[in-house]
Amino acid sequence: MTLLLLLSLLLSPQSGQEEDYYRVDYLEPPAGAIVEVGGMDFLPDGRLAVSTRRGQVWLVENPLAEDPKQARFQLFAEGLQEGLGLKVVEGEIYIVQRGELSRLIDLDGDGRCDRIDCLQNGWGLSGNYHEFAFGLPVDADGNFYVSLNVAFFSPKWWAGKAPVPYRGWVLKISPQGEMTPLAFGLRSPCGIGLNAEGDLFVTDNQGDWMPVCPLFHIQEGGFYGHPASLDWTPAYRKSLTLASDTIPSAHPRRPAALWIPYKWSRSTGNMVPDMTGGRFGPFDKQLFLGEVTNGMVLRADLEKVRREYQGAVWPFRQKVGSTCRVRFAEDGTLFCGMTNRGWGGLAPGHGIARVRWTGKTPLEASEVRLQQDGFRIRFTKALDPSSVDPNQFLIEQYDYDYWWEYGSPERHTEKVVLSAISLEENQHVLRLFTAGMKPARVVRVITPGLRAEDGSPLLHPEFAYTLNQFPQGPLTEEHIAKIVPPPPPRDIELEGWMRLTWADAMDAWQCEGWQLCDAEIDLKHPEQFKTMPGNGALINVGKGPSSNYQSRYSFSDMELELDFMLPRGGESGIYLMGCYEIQLRDQSSQGDPAASDCGGVTPSGSWPGRPPAISVYQGPGVWHSLKIRFEAPRFDHDGSKKRNARLSRVILNDTVIHQNVALPGPTDGAPVSSERPFGPIVIEGTSGPVAIRGVMVKPIHSQKDEDGWVDLFNGEDLDGWKTSGKANWSVEDYAIIGQGDMGHLYSPRNDYRNFEFRARVKINDGGNSGMYFRTAYGEGWPKGYEAQVNSSFPDPQKSGSLYGLAPIKVHLIPTDTWFTQYVRCVEEPEGTRISIRINDILVSEYLDKERRHASGHFALQQHHQGSVVEYMDVQVREILGLQPSDLLGRWTSGPAESRQVLVFQEDGKGEWIFQTPQGSSSLEVTWTLDASVLPARLDIGGIHQGPLRGMTLFGIAKLEHGALFLDAEPAPQDSNGDATRPREFSAETLKFQR
Repeated sequence: MTLLLLLSLLLSPQSGQEEDYYRVDYLEPPAGAIVEVGGMDFLPDGRLAVSTRRGQVWLVENPLAEDPKQARFQLFAEGLQEGLGLKVVEGEIYIVQRGELSRLIDLDGDGRCDRIDCLQNGWGLSGNYHEFAFGLPVDADGNFYVSLNVAFFSPKWWAGKAPVPYRGWVLKISPQGEMTPLAFGLRSPCGIGLNAEGDLFVTDNQGDWMPVCPLFHIQEGGFYGHPASLDWTPAYRKSLTLASDTIPSAHPRRPAALWIPYKWSRSTGNMVPDMTGGRFGPFDKQLFLGEVTNGMVLRADLEKVRREYQGAVWPFRQKVGSTCRVRFAEDGTLFCGMTNRGWGGLAPGHGIARVRWTGKTPLEASEVRLQQDGFRIRFTKALDPSSVDPNQFLIEQYDYDYWWEYGSPERHTEKVVLSAISLEENQHVLRLFTAGMKPARVVRVITPGLRAEDGSPLLHPEFAYTLNQFPQGPLTEEHIAKIVPPPPPRDIELEGWMRLTWADAMDAWQCEGWQLCDAEIDLKHPEQFKTMPGNGALINVGKGPSSNYQSRYSFSDMELELDFMLPRGGESGIYLMGCYEIQLRDQSSQGDPAASDCGGVTPSGSWPGRPPAISVYQGPGVWHSLKIRFEAPRFDHDGSKKRNARLSRVILNDTVIHQNVALPGPTDGAPVSSERPFGPIVIEGTSGPVAIRGVMVKPIHSQKDEDGWVDLFNGEDLDGWKTSGKANWSVEDYAIIGQGDMGHLYSPRNDYRNFEFRARVKINDGGNSGMYFRTAYGEGWPKGYEAQVNSSFPDPQKSGSLYGLAPIKVHLIPTDTWFTQYVRCVEEPEGTRISIRINDILVSEYLDKERRHASGHFALQQHHQGSVVEYMDVQVREILGLQPSDLLGRWTSGPAESRQVLVFQEDGKGEWIFQTPQGSSSLEVTWTLDASVLPARLDIGGIHQGPLRGMTLFGIAKLEHGALFLDAEPAPQDSNGDATRPREFSAETLKFQR
């Protein structure tokens, strides 16, 4: 990012500066009431009618009182279904519920609803949670307008569907209730309203087919880009065609009047024109838009170019709260209705805010008009010519991808040459002459350092202009959102990721004093969080003192993603491998960034740390996204470090703040003080409140040891496998697919005992399966160990569980996503040791002292109707050689209390060692090896021996570093080549025999 853009970020207004011109206060609902606003309008007597997502309608008396505490709330109706739009017509309240447009009637004038009339309910509901209905503008002819969400059937895909009529449409409903499907191609059209001229507009929310949040001018028959709603057009219905989720439709699209930059809006609410006649300041008839995620109000100035709307957008008033609905009062007060439950947003997440002009005019760009050779920008005050420095201005243009992926980054960003400037009309107008601007682009214009003649600074130095067409010249057929090659399939994108905080958010972590809840900043005590029941955040304000939030799993090279939120003065940190800290702190330098800023890397010894490349922290109470790619340190075989750990890339709020940063050592005071190949993720919880959510890790592995693995499945057929039950097993695209009724698929062999067993697995939403081992063939549920495969089936034991013995309750793997599940099963003197890895990360280990199952088949499970499971690369690697169960160790003489069994194990280099009994410094042993349990060749202590059948080996073992290394040599043999009697040893001789 350029220095000029950095400058613009540093010059971005703080809420205190905006407060000088537009002040915010909040009405106080009754104690305990949660007013999640979905619609607002005024009754003729001045009361404010408010509908809520919780199915209530409130009437607010005295809403314009100077003291907001003097407003009084009265419950008018309840038991409705999610009122996301409200309009007062001739004194009667109309509300759009999820499934109908209703009229609420107070028959006796007591301030309570007595009757509900259905005006129209002709759109479909499948029962999907995302099928919202929004409204409710009314045009000059009395027609109501409703916009409908598409459905989301898979939270993993976030792909919109229209399973019932008219999902993704705008509907017109006459005063008599007649419904006309008006326009289509929308995804999540939360905001709908009229501009000053009475034209209909809709805001949509970023997602599939929507690169960022747009503002659309709605015209009858218009298609606005999301293909799902095409299913309900006459042409698609007649041809029995369903729109593709991933292939763009050839149906012509309507352009957006605005594309709102992602940094300003992720979930736009409704819009309202300023028709107050100057009572709200110098922005007559411009549109003001609510914004939920960033909790602010935006301002838009539109113009018609070649008979189509396009124009500029700015931030207007930040840190208001999760503003979903905006409505002007006659006195010029802008009411902001807030809600964020399940949608995410800045606190407050519910209630009603009032934005009022103080009467003091800010220096702002009040109007932008596109010229053939640049822009003509009118300001609210005369500019000081000495502040107009063209060398500080920055003009860039970019476009977006139009695809089924969730959103799009800015693409093809290029600088626009500023060739000349001029001040006109008594220094109120700034003319920017440019070269190289193109149609079908968004143009970012940054004019930092401007001041008015009275010395006041430019409050918002940046705007984004949606340039669909130039005023003259040939019309372009391009769109700003351009068709591009499709992204990789989503299951490939998610493959390898592990979700560490889904469902049971404590299961994968060691922590005290943390809780799963919904959280927002407490406006009365902004250094604290206010918590509510929910599952939207993990915060360290539970019962008792809080600890660090430390993963139970250890990682090496990885990608890590999470969101975090801090209160005022909040401080925390992310420790990679428990050693290397990235700062999470409510601090962002206004000059050059510092290592102590949010996103900075904490110092280590004499190393001073590393500041973020740019300060992009947005302040307390705001959710921030953090993405990290990390490389662990490297070590020699003797444990000496040969390469430092490294931050390959750190992205905060979609901005790269670190790249290729070597980390010379552990952060001072890190939870893990020594460097090692693997370590936990630690989120600091001992320095004050912090909220996190959505922690995901993608392990990045070096080259694996692939020697010795044997395919159990040839990728083509199931020859040799046996089935039980009624499951339907098939092979497609090299995968075993299980579906239908319950049943199991058994491997050809049934004598597997000590082994490593792995497969790539994918399970559908609601599906259930398992990888059985050491199991006996038979009908019904197998008797054997089971490594569970379950992403979303209601059984609390999820993928990675050793079923019934070592449960994993966190949903590590999304549905419909390939992952690798690995099982190791070996005998030890104390029992059967079983370890399970997911994507090569150890998630479960269990020592079965009862040795429940000795040997048997491998088996794959199909659990129930509706479950669909797929297995690929089903492989085994048997662990050969002596095992504790193959040998019985005993003292031939000596004190009984000294008799101990020696443990056979692998040291990681393919050699075998013995662990010595406690207290021994050396031990003389002799043993007999039976070739029936060994391979034909064996390396012991680095000395190769030949075929072992009938051969006795003996030698002297010396204790070194806690292990017995054996110097073996052949036993004496007779003339027939058979081993003779072993050499006599002392009384402490230990004999192994089969």
